[in-house]
Amino acid sequence: MSSKQPKQNKKRKRSATKTAGDDHDTKSNNRTDWSSGSYPYPTDYNDHFETPQRAYADIYPLLQYCLQKDKKSNNEEAIIYDPYFCTGTAATLMDQTFKSNKDKSPLPSPVRIHHKKADFYVDVKQNKFPQYDILVTNPPYSSNHKERCLDFAVNQLKRNGRPFFLLMPNYVSTKEYWRKITQNVQVVFIAPSTSHPYEYNHPEGTGHEKSPFESVWFCGVSGNEDMKALKDAFIKFHSKHTSTPIPRWAESLQGLIQVGGVSGEKRKNPRQRKKMRLLAMQKSSAAGPPPSSAQVTNTTLPSSVQKKDGRPNKKFDRRKQNSAKKTKKKRLNSGNDVK
Repeated sequence: MSSKQPKQNKKRKRSATKTAGDDHDTKSNNRTDWSSGSYPYPTDYNDHFETPQRAYADIYPLLQYCLQKDKKSNNEEAIIYDPYFCTGTAATLMDQTFKSNKDKSPLPSPVRIHHKKADFYVDVKQNKFPQYDILVTNPPYSSNHKERCLDFAVNQLKRNGRPFFLLMPNYVSTKEYWRKITQNVQVVFIAPSTSHPYEYNHPEGTGHEKSPFESVWFCGVSGNEDMKALKDAFIKFHSKHTSTPIPRWAESLQGLIQVGGVSGEKRKNPRQRKKMRLLAMQKSSAAGPPPSSAQVTNTTLPSSVQKKDGRPNKKFDRRKQNSAKKTKKKRLNSGNDVK
């Protein structure tokens, strides 16, 4: 990974190269310095966008189901692992979600959230990551973090039966690496309701809360999971305990397309996406009070004065100015008064 400081206008994403180590105190309200210099690993400014609490609330019944299925004896605590650290807010919000449901629908066993500032990839290489029960994280969207996180999560699911919940851009579901890595794995997609997309905050208060793409939970469960029971538990909880619209559920890419969680069209390349954003900005800036009758809009100009996209042709304006200058010069040379 490169440690160079990214440009401010790079594509936006959330939680920096967050990571694990010693357990994060979920009761603490202390904020961690998010600046790149304060991390023991390379970070990207645009990766520091925190997961909203509602995203955790959406998958709560699935976490509850998985913990109930693999409930430990003697009321032993289960470990939820979030290896990517931003400011520690992820653990705090997850813990708040669990506490808010304690009276109406509690978790079947005590939970400890393992979320600390350490280099996840070094921990994996040295086999120092915790022996967790469930992986819940929002990996950085820059570089190849998504692929590396997914590869780790699927390997742990296949080898040790550890479920994973990864909050990633919806377009990941259309990628070839997603299809290859998740072969022979039962997956579920949880997308927010269409009227309540996830919004993100940067520790510095910069960036845009509204993401240019929709985020979706990519959930991996064991291959022999009773999907009907899992879905029933999901719908029952949200129907009974939440006031917001029920999140969307899908068990395949085609299903995700059908519920509107992702577009079935091929994702455009970066240059095409940039052009689309610029056009959208032009349309937005053009919106406003209608022009007066004295104003001339692009739509009333002859085609020779406009470019193909409807904008005024600057070359035409320059030709008009040059013509006026020549006329003025001729009149001066002929001795005519010019006002």
